[in-house]
Amino acid sequence: MNAHRRVLVTGASTGIGRAITEYLASHGFSVYAGARKSEDLEDLAKLESVTPIAIDVTKGEDVAAAVAFIREQGTGLFAVVNNAGIASAGPLMDISEQEIQEQFEVNLIGVHRITRAFFPLLLESKGRIIMMSSNSGFFAAPFFGPYNASKFALEGYSDSLRRELLLYGVKVVIIQPGNINTPIWKKGEQFLEKFQDSMFKEEARKMGEYAIKKGTTKGLPPQKVAEMVYKALTEKKPKLRYLIVPDRFRNFLLKILPASWIDNMIKKELNKFKSED
Repeated sequence: MNAHRRVLVTGASTGIGRAITEYLASHGFSVYAGARKSEDLEDLAKLESVTPIAIDVTKGEDVAAAVAFIREQGTGLFAVVNNAGIASAGPLMDISEQEIQEQFEVNLIGVHRITRAFFPLLLESKGRIIMMSSNSGFFAAPFFGPYNASKFALEGYSDSLRRELLLYGVKVVIIQPGNINTPIWKKGEQFLEKFQDSMFKEEARKMGEYAIKKGTTKGLPPQKVAEMVYKALTEKKPKLRYLIVPDRFRNFLLKILPASWIDNMIKKELNKFKSED
């Protein structure tokens, strides 16, 4: 079997992960699709060129079993797409330590757990590690602190790893989606009423409503991310980062403008949200 056509995708059950799985499987790759729930694994098994694997990235025993399973198949592995992730939101001063820990357990430690476990296979194939970051990895919006922090951390982790592997033939590529229309926005609605006793409740709720509306009405389809992951896997010299956003100029400005300017822009928005109540 050709290891250069075998890819593991974590968080493959819905949204971006599902789109990546379907796109790669229909474009010549064989995909090991990681998911937690039995019903999702059964659904993934219906797809051609897809082999479902039970993986909760927070559980070391799941990850070890997945490595053993793939080794038993004798297929080798060309790439890991570290897509599994969660998003916590709300005013940071109202977020518990446990919520921060849960966010990092999936979005950073889970990524490390997967990457470290599968690294020997990737070293054998001189393969690729795809990190699913976000434009939240370089722009920290208010009231999305836990998620922003996890993606900023992932960016630093990925840069260090890429540089450590420069002599060993394994490439690390960062994918930075912006607003993508996936079920994650519906999940975000639970945070709108969660902080009713917070001093930040007015602006936090309005900011959340704005983000959800923008994500569901102007968000790009998840296939756009899948197409970019395919490029990252197939280009001889992939870019270090692939940004996937509907408004590239705005994101360019967020990277180059002084932080104080951006703070003033956000302050005006927050004042507007507060005055609407």
